Amino acid sequence: MNKSFLQRAGASFAAVLAGAAALPAYAAAQVDAQLPPEHDAGKVSYLSGGIGEGEAHRFEAAFGRYPLVVQLFEQDGKATVYTADAQVKITDRKGDVVFDRHAEGPFMLLRLPAGDYRVAATLRGQALAERSVHVTDSGHARATFVFPQAAG
Repeated sequence: MNKSFLQRAGASFAAVLAGAAALPAYAAAQVDAQLPPEHDAGKVSYLSGGIGEGEAHRFEAAFGRYPLVVQLFEQDGKATVYTADAQVKITDRKGDVVFDRHAEGPFMLLRLPAGDYRVAATLRGQALAERSVHVTDSGHARATFVFPQAAG
C-alpha cells in the first residue's frame, strides 16, 4: 500500500471518530429543541411538562442535565400514573421561598444554586410531606411525590 492511501484512510477514520463523539451532544440538542422553553423565577430557571408519552420521554432524557428534578405521580386504583396541576414550592435552608410555581405536567426540571432545599407539593388541597434535597453544581437531585387517589 502506498503512503498517501494510508494517510487518507487514517484521516477518514479520524473523521468518523470525531463524528461519533459529537453524536451525544447532537442528540441532547435535539431533545432540548423539542422541550418547552425554560422560564426564569428569580435565581431559578425551570421547565415543566411531560404530558403525553412523547413529551414524557423527552423530559426523562433531559433529567441528567438539570440539578433538580421534581416528579409528580398519583395513585389511580392499583396503578401509579403521571399527574399535573400540582403546586411546587421550594425553600432554602433559611426557610426563604426560592420557587413557587404551578406544574404544567408530571415533571419539573430546575436549575438553582447549589445548596440544601425543602421541596413541597400540593395537589387539589392535598399536601404531601416535604422532601429534603441537596443540590450540587455537578450532581443530580430528585424529589418524587405520589399523591393518593382523588376522592370521588
